[in-house]
Amino acid sequence: MERREDMENFTIISDAEKDIGHETAEDIKRYLESYGKCARIVGDLVQIGEEIRTDMAIVLGGDGFVLQAAKRFAGESVPILGVNFGTLGFLTVVEKPRIHQALDDILRGDYEVEKRMALTGRLEKTASGEAIALAVNEFIIGKQNFGRMITAEVYVDNDLLDTYVADGILVSTPTGSTAYNLSAAGPVLAPGMEAMIITPICPHSLNKRSLVVSSASKLRIELGRTKENYKDKATIRGDGQVLWTVSTGDVIWIEKAEATFDMVHLGDVSFFERMRSKLNRS
Repeated sequence: MERREDMENFTIISDAEKDIGHETAEDIKRYLESYGKCARIVGDLVQIGEEIRTDMAIVLGGDGFVLQAAKRFAGESVPILGVNFGTLGFLTVVEKPRIHQALDDILRGDYEVEKRMALTGRLEKTASGEAIALAVNEFIIGKQNFGRMITAEVYVDNDLLDTYVADGILVSTPTGSTAYNLSAAGPVLAPGMEAMIITPICPHSLNKRSLVVSSASKLRIELGRTKENYKDKATIRGDGQVLWTVSTGDVIWIEKAEATFDMVHLGDVSFFERMRSKLNRS
């Protein structure tokens, strides 16, 4: 982790559906300006534009809103402070009643910045070229039809890991390990780690389990054919967003992205304490 000084310019990104009338965003803006800082409010990531200059992004919303901000600022060394307006909130480290205390910590320099890895997905379609996308939490190759499974061959650095007959295959970052990966019985990784988790979703087997591989590995996932006279069809999602549709023979490559994203870490609550609290673990 690293610590940064001289934070002068703040961008407050407020989810208008949760921060009604940007009430909390306006309060944060006034508080920062009372200390001589510059702050501006945007209600949509589209409003940020490409040429924004900011020292820190304060995101008011749920984890999904923070994910959008993380992708927007990936590779730009802009730390993100998430304020929880959602439910669980693994990426939103500050609860609403503690906003001023968190701002005081930041203005004193009493915080750290944690760099986290993201994933790049590259699709090779048998019918039409390539496409590339970035994911902060996970990529999912999932079945299109409710009543049919898919078959997928998963390779790690060109070595066949396994052939899965399942509802889908999920490839997660450590940050995403507490999201869909957790619901699919995958392991939780500390967010500062660099690794990828391969988790089959509802595999038709008694012994198919998650596997953690090095972030230096390159994954190749090829959609197979479950039934001889039927092409498998799947949808590829990145962080819940539909990216592409694929069929038998199509290939997706997944690896660590060159760009990282930066999250603000406040020292009073650790990741493990948040995990115990939010997942009701004793």
